[in-house]
Amino acid sequence: MSANTYKNVLLVGASGDIGKVILSALLADSNFKIRVLSRADSPATFSSSVNVIKVNYSDRTALVNALTDQDVVISAVGGEAILENFDKTLIEAALEAGVKWLIPSEYGFDFDNSSTASIPVSIPLLENITLLKQNQSRLSYTFISTGAFLDWGLDNDFLGFDITNRKATLYDEGKYLVSGTLLKNLGKTIIAILHHPELTLNKRIYIVDATFTQQEVLALLEKYTDTKWTVEYVTTEETLKKAEEDWTKGNLIDAYIAFLLGLSYSGKGVCGFEDKSNNAALGLERVPLEQIIKEAVHKKQTASQ
Repeated sequence: MSANTYKNVLLVGASGDIGKVILSALLADSNFKIRVLSRADSPATFSSSVNVIKVNYSDRTALVNALTDQDVVISAVGGEAILENFDKTLIEAALEAGVKWLIPSEYGFDFDNSSTASIPVSIPLLENITLLKQNQSRLSYTFISTGAFLDWGLDNDFLGFDITNRKATLYDEGKYLVSGTLLKNLGKTIIAILHHPELTLNKRIYIVDATFTQQEVLALLEKYTDTKWTVEYVTTEETLKKAEEDWTKGNLIDAYIAFLLGLSYSGKGVCGFEDKSNNAALGLERVPLEQIIKEAVHKKQTASQ
């Protein structure tokens, strides 16, 4: 198969943190004709060189028309769109429109791991996986597991590490291995996947820059900040329990974050897949953990000057 079979690519969610990275990589590759699908009422703006299709997402006919003649649809939606499971609507429209290949927005966990079903935020994504597998003769798919986005997570104090205030939260003593990828490398991953359909169609692709424990990250952070950090110890069990409580109360964003952290660091393997990495097969170079930490600290220190 050739990448030329998949020429027309439609990106959904292009204005978000993930979407911006993917869009930049797509636009830099002349093999593809890129369009962006955007909500009719979205305030997001794009370069004049970007072909943007504005659609009312609740208008099924308009959505199907927008997807017609597209070879590949890539979803990078996040936030409320994930919680509302817009990807299901997108999959159904793609099937009706005759799209050839869809990449859903489920970057992160290994959803082939049965433990992902233990948290409610995973259920819609698992349902989408089932829907795509049931229809793979009509619509091919590729699932992408990246683990934690390390650069984004360290920049935003999301992974249990607050570089500015030198504080760390270690889950289950920070002893379990997890895998992670630089968000800025996701664009390269998407391009590699599109250029190698023979390796990636109807498969789950695992991308890993580094596999590590929180203890290893803390040691490197203390090295490059030349400071002894304040450490709080929590268990993933209590984190997931608190997430359930917030979910029940309707505190969905707090619950979503706690579910992700609690399950990622639980040692159940949903965010650890070193032995499954497809980096080499796709020609994707890895980045050493120490380099990732050093760059994250430097970025924070530079921003505070």
